[in-house]
Order: sequence, then structure tokens, then C-alpha cells
Amino acid sequence: MPRIADGLHLPLNLLAAAMAAAVLAACGGGGGDDAASSQPPATTTTTTDSEPVTVAQPLVINGLEQACTGCGAATGSTYAGSGTGIWQQRNAGSADIDVRFSISGLGGQSLSLMLTNTSGTSLTLPSIKPSVLSESVTGLSMRSLASVSDPAASASADAEATRREIAGFNRSGWAERVAAAAPLRSVMSAPAPQAASMATTRGWYHTDATTRTASVVQQVTTKDGVTVRLWVEDAEYTTGKVDAALVGALANAFVGAGSAQGVYDMLKSVGGPLWGAHNYPTTLIAGSAQPIDIVILNFDRNNKPFGMVGYFWGLHNLLRSVDPTSNESVSLYLDAETLYLGGADGIQSMKMVMAHEGMHMQNFYRRSVRMGPSYSFDDWLEEMTAMMMEDFASHTIDASFNNIRDVRMPDYVRTNSSNCNLFSFTGFGAFCESYSVSGTFGGFLNRHLGLAFFKDLLARGTTTDSKTALEQSIASAQVGVTLAEQMRRWAVSTNTLMPSTGLPAGYGYPARTDSGFTLPAIDLQSYAAIKTAASTLPYLSAYGSYLVRTGAVTGTYSNTVRVPASTTLSVVAY
Repeated sequence: MPRIADGLHLPLNLLAAAMAAAVLAACGGGGGDDAASSQPPATTTTTTDSEPVTVAQPLVINGLEQACTGCGAATGSTYAGSGTGIWQQRNAGSADIDVRFSISGLGGQSLSLMLTNTSGTSLTLPSIKPSVLSESVTGLSMRSLASVSDPAASASADAEATRREIAGFNRSGWAERVAAAAPLRSVMSAPAPQAASMATTRGWYHTDATTRTASVVQQVTTKDGVTVRLWVEDAEYTTGKVDAALVGALANAFVGAGSAQGVYDMLKSVGGPLWGAHNYPTTLIAGSAQPIDIVILNFDRNNKPFGMVGYFWGLHNLLRSVDPTSNESVSLYLDAETLYLGGADGIQSMKMVMAHEGMHMQNFYRRSVRMGPSYSFDDWLEEMTAMMMEDFASHTIDASFNNIRDVRMPDYVRTNSSNCNLFSFTGFGAFCESYSVSGTFGGFLNRHLGLAFFKDLLARGTTTDSKTALEQSIASAQVGVTLAEQMRRWAVSTNTLMPSTGLPAGYGYPARTDSGFTLPAIDLQSYAAIKTAASTLPYLSAYGSYLVRTGAVTGTYSNTVRVPASTTLSVVAY
């Protein structure tokens, strides 16, 4: 008799029957058919002191569907002998179901069994028998927040709070401030728009409410004629700290050296100008023709690189007649200590930060100012689009680096962030590392839907709801494939660490070249050493996933798995 591995089971009253079914299937009796079939729900009668109580048992579904084509899933119940096989069974109903299945033709492969919640409500998670796992079950592994390698946001709670404050202002706070200031125009003399714009030394308000004196140390011009000024805090522009070579490297990365594209060129080609004409009075908001300022300040003066390393704050696009703390500048802000204490990684991160924060600058202009505050992306999509831009820009900035491959994916695997709600952005939360969740999903969409999809998403003005906008852009890019299906394929790919060889269509992270942008393939197996197994959790989060793996199986694998309502069971063999 071939070896039978057992995976997920729920209540003990189903355990004996399920194991009996598994044994029958392995010996040639019963088992899964290619087509799913249903049986009437069974009933169990129990007796109390008063009267019998009849409890309906879940509907039983026989078999799985093939979830890939030209892959290792030869039929709904047969493995082809090589490659990656993917099967699934969706529970679109409102009650739990028991899915009974068998997969034959296995020759020593291990299998992954994964439940993916496709609803916005947390669900009870089926229990797990640890004895069948090929890896020990440990507690949910969460890194110290200070160890998260994030080039565009802080790993500390204080800095994350600052990021949230800035994001909220960029989304709608600026418009509230402008509306409050508008009646004052009739009783105030109009200030000279950005009167300090021609100064080469001036004070800059920082997020800590201090003012830092900085000077222009380099000025360059983009290919379309926009002036870019690089400012450095005076105390930081000295030997051993920020010098002319570091500033020059940033300038070249932003505007491009010679005919090479810089961050500015890539941003504009993808999403349009970073600032320009609008319908607000220029006595309140910066006019259309503005330089771009890149301001290098020592953010927290803690003698350490990284932490909060960059930001864009729409507050500074306003005039001081609206807010006296405005810098009256279309500007990006970079951390000085990361540049000179972070070594090569620090400089590389700063170049990526300009792409990330540049997308925030562009989203602010395109969506919040031009379309209106209600069109601003929610946090999860705002951060996702910034990381998608990093993904597209990475190869041009530094061919040896890719932010999804080298930062987001390791963070996702290491923190075991699969049971997280994509649409609830918690930053570096206690249980979910949302940057890696949004980033890895964005990188997945980049590789499967391409640049045209990304451009459509950035400019989509048919809805003010971020999730609906993403759904519409996905439907426009790939007819018949929904957001829920893309999320399931992403979850299956990342959580099973699907091999990059023989990759089924629609799964994994294949290489892509698109309109001059290069996205490298990502070998998910390369992260196996840092992946941890999650403990049994009390719930399956909204839009979250949970996975267990069997040991090596030869012959036929059979199991009965309880699948909660609005959940999909996926089975993967490779």
C-alpha cells in the first residue's frame, strides 16, 4: 500500500470517517473524481437531558478542480509525475463544506494544503494535526520591528505614526486646510507665491517641528526642462558626512546621466507630471511652474542609518497663508545619516526612496489635487503603487537590485505575513508587516499584468473606492480574471514557495520586459531557509491564507478537508 499523508481535519467526530475514506482511496476504493460531486448533508443526533438535538453536518464535495493548464495537474485527481500541479475547490456558499479528494501518481513529492479566505470577514480556522507536517510547527515568527529592512519607511512606531499623519494629510487634510483658509483671501493681502524659492540658503521645517538650515549644493535640469535643486542641511555637508560625490550620485539617479533615464523620467513616463496646473488659487497652493527640491536633512540625529529615511508631505505644496509651517516647496526629503552611515546599501536605498516618494508626490498631484481628495488611494494601495514603481525602476537605477526580490519578499516570508488582510494597512504591525504584503502583491501584478495595467490603475477615475479601482483595472487588463483570483494565485505562489522552473501560467514571479522596463524573475525557493511554519491560529483573517505541508508522498494522497464559507482550498504538489 502506498504511503498516505494526512493534512487538515476539523472536528473529532469527522476524524475517523475521514481517515477511513483516505485509506479506501489509497487502496483503490472511493476517492476523488475529476468532477466535483455533492452529497446531501449528513446528520448527527445527540441526546440531552431534555430532548434529542439533530445537528446538520457539512455538505461533502468529492474531488478537486485543476487550477493550472499545461502543468503537473494531469487531471483533477492525478499528478503528471513532474512539474508543479495545482488543484482547488472553492466554497462560494454561506456554510462550511467538507472536501474529500485523492491525488494519485505521486513519486515522493510533498504537498501544500492552503485555505484562502476570499471574504472581508475573519473565519474560524480548521485545526491541524502537527504529526503529519514535514516541518515542525512553531509559534508565528515575527521579527523585531527594528530589523525590518525597509528603504522607504520607518521600522519604529514613532516614525510609522509620522508616516500615517503625512498620509492622512496627503489624502484629504490638505483640502480641509485650504477650505478653511479660502475665506481669508478677501481680508488678507496675497503673499508672493513661494517668495523664498530663489534663496540658496533657507530654513526647512521637518516633521519633528524643528527648522533646519540647508543650502543648495547642486542644481540640475530634467530632460523636459524642470529645475531640480539638491539641498543639504548645512551641518551635514562636510567631509565624512554628505559630500559632493554623494549629492552627485543622487542627482544622476534622479535626472539620469546622459541619455539614460532617471527616476524623474521613469515617473513621468508611467504616471505623468509630478506637479503642474490645477484649479486651486495660487495664493493658496503652489503654481504650476515649480522647481523640484530634494532636501537632505538629518532626520532623527541618532547616529544610525535607516529607520525613517524619506517622505513626501503635501503640506509643503501649500503656501504659508494656508499653513505657517509649510516649506512652500514641491519637495522630497531624504535622511542624511542613511547616506553616509549606511554604506552602499544606504546609497542604494536612497535612490529607491526617490522613486517611492516620487510616486507619492505624483499620486498627490494626479489624484488628490487634480481629481479631488475623494479619489486619493487608501493607505494599502497608496503604498502598493509606490512599491510597484520601485519594482519597475529598480533595474534601471541598479541592475543588481530589485526591491520586491531583495526586500519585500524576504520580509513577507520571514514574518509569515500570509494571514494578513491586504486591505487593512497596519505598517509594521504586531501581527502583519503590511509593506511586504502590499509590496509582494504589487510585484506579482506587475509581472502578470504589466505596465499598461499599472498606468491604468494610477489614472483610473471611474470610482473613488480603491478596491473597486483595482478590480476594474485588473478586469481591463485580463478579461475573465478577477481580483480575488489574482490574490489566490499570489497567495498560492508565495506561501508554497513555488519553484520557478516549469512555472504554471499565471503563477509565480516570472521575468518581464515591458516598454523599456525590466522586472527580474524571482525564485521563491531561494527563501526556503528563512521561512517558518506558523502555529495553529484561532482564525483565518479576512483575505488571509493559511498553509500546511505534508511529508513526501509516494502513490496516492487522500484527505478530507473542511473548507469554511467564502474560502478556497488549494492543493499544490511539486
